[in-house]
Amino acid sequence: MRSIQILLVSCFIFLTYSVAISSTYSLFETKNLDQDPIQVGEVLTYSVKIKGLPAGTQVTKVAEKTTLADRSVYRFISERQTGSLLGKLYHFYDRTESYATTDQLYPLRYVKHLEEQKDRWRVEIDFDHDARAAQYTKNLSNKLLDIPIGTQDDLSMLYFLRSKELRVGHTYRFPVIVKDKCEHVTLEIQRREVIKTKALGRVETLVLRTSHGYLMWLTNDERRIPVKIEAETPSIGKLVGVLEKVDFLD
Repeated sequence: MRSIQILLVSCFIFLTYSVAISSTYSLFETKNLDQDPIQVGEVLTYSVKIKGLPAGTQVTKVAEKTTLADRSVYRFISERQTGSLLGKLYHFYDRTESYATTDQLYPLRYVKHLEEQKDRWRVEIDFDHDARAAQYTKNLSNKLLDIPIGTQDDLSMLYFLRSKELRVGHTYRFPVIVKDKCEHVTLEIQRREVIKTKALGRVETLVLRTSHGYLMWLTNDERRIPVKIEAETPSIGKLVGVLEKVDFLD
């Protein structure tokens, strides 16, 4: 009798483990949306609050379609800065650019300029996906990283996941360069939720949670626009970004 119990428990553990493994999918192998949500000229403006208090703004844009290293690429830009009130007490400015291929949305080049109080940083990453390597440079310090093919940066990944068919209850996995390391991030699609937004009115969204604890609300339509982002930070507490405006530049 005990042998049968042990066998049943073992089978249950095996089946549970198998289901857990099978429910995690590679985001690279996930089908793209039928309609590409990335539009040149798209500008998304967010208000940012820290602990419920106005802190600044973030603007992300699909600046242009151009070429880099003989590849057709999108040029994405993100700018974050503290607002006029907080800026008098704490200076923060961050401008990031990412050049990602138009066919697979693999980043080829990444540049970040960061100002925080009196400190200044410049980070550059040059990706060689065929060689599975990335040259990481911070100010005058260089480092060669081993990366899986298709590794994302922290800006290109936003557009990469927007382009995919995402299913509630599924968990996806993909590599991202975080600071000077390549990490495998998991993305759980938790639920659908209807929320009211200033920019788009009432919309149905997909609620995503990353393995770093970030929450994101994406419109559950062909646009896949991020309308809200929450992040718990150890130093300043909860940070919330809410979409205020959507523009399309000529």
